[in-house]
Amino acid sequence: MKFIIKCAMLALPALALATTAFAQARPIGLSDSQEPGSVIVFPKFINMPAVAVEGGVLVPRTEIEVGVVCPPGVAPTASFCAEHQPVKIRFHWVCPGIENVNSNICKETDFEIVVSINGKAVFSADGIQINSNSPIVPAAPCPRGYLIGWVENFSDVPIKFDGLIGNAVIRNPVVTGGISTGVSAYNAIPIQAADTDPTHTNAVISLGDTADPNALIFDGVPGHYMSVTGSFYGDVRFDRTTAVGPAPTVLSETFITFLTLDVRSNKPNNSVFVPLYFFNETSRAPSTTNPDFEKLLSASWNFVCWDQVQLSTIDPNLNVSLSAYYANSRKGIVIAGRPTGAITMKDPDGAPGDDFGKEVTLIGLIETNEGTIADGFLNRKYNFNTVNNSVPVTTKFVPFP
Repeated sequence: MKFIIKCAMLALPALALATTAFAQARPIGLSDSQEPGSVIVFPKFINMPAVAVEGGVLVPRTEIEVGVVCPPGVAPTASFCAEHQPVKIRFHWVCPGIENVNSNICKETDFEIVVSINGKAVFSADGIQINSNSPIVPAAPCPRGYLIGWVENFSDVPIKFDGLIGNAVIRNPVVTGGISTGVSAYNAIPIQAADTDPTHTNAVISLGDTADPNALIFDGVPGHYMSVTGSFYGDVRFDRTTAVGPAPTVLSETFITFLTLDVRSNKPNNSVFVPLYFFNETSRAPSTTNPDFEKLLSASWNFVCWDQVQLSTIDPNLNVSLSAYYANSRKGIVIAGRPTGAITMKDPDGAPGDDFGKEVTLIGLIETNEGTIADGFLNRKYNFNTVNNSVPVTTKFVPFP
């Protein structure tokens, strides 16, 4: 827990006591997105044709960048973490399903690449090589979705190797002038093996349960992977589609990406129910009588495996140009899942073999596009990673076959 010191040095003894009393250890078995992992998740890709930028150069809509470092705590030797040592990663493009369409099946395609220690691989979601350094990978089987990868040995068995890092660069379609001007990036999310002993690096990961023998298990139990959470907090900028409201009156649209690791690839999946709570900013001082301060708007969203949705699609009041509810605010926060009391869970949509009614994992990404109505608000863009509530959720990702 971090504290901001606003007082004089006389406050330091009390501050030290408070730090001791209130500091909290990270929950056992919970992954750390700021450390390299044995698994890595890229929350969003776009598989669409390349776009032109300044000078007419064609660039892919999505560049996936994955790097491999020597796992923390491991001492490099001539035979371990040496230069040019190969590390194999199995990736899965994961596509969204559609409720009540094609049995809620989430399509996926898997592939493997090899990266060396302290090396990096960059590839696109459209399957076209960026240059001669890029690995050859298949195109994702859908326009949008997420990518998950994990380290395997050369017998195709998942292993503990907490060395994966990465990010993604995403570009907007072309606007006036025939070029793409909107570009953003985000950090991928590493997930560590649950065995925290660095000397066990390269140890085999135990897979599956009775229902799904080849599943990756995220429960924090040694021999599996660390857990992730079923909730997130995020910063949002409310939609503004006309030049009204508080200055500066820059037009924009904001989208939330939702995904879960509770996926049965190429099989039916129940939809995920997400409770959402929005709050706003205000220029007035905090007060119990101020009707604008921390003004609550509750909503929800359902999705199958992955989805991206605009704020004002979730609720029309999240557009400050068209609604009086947040008319005096540009920005706010969103809380998704457990912190509000309700949990993120799967609804019983009739998908055979898929769990429902229990808490499931939830990962988010916030994206804002700025611009003009004529250009579809696509002139500029930026992303925010979300943060979690430190409450681990047990889950499994079931690859195909």
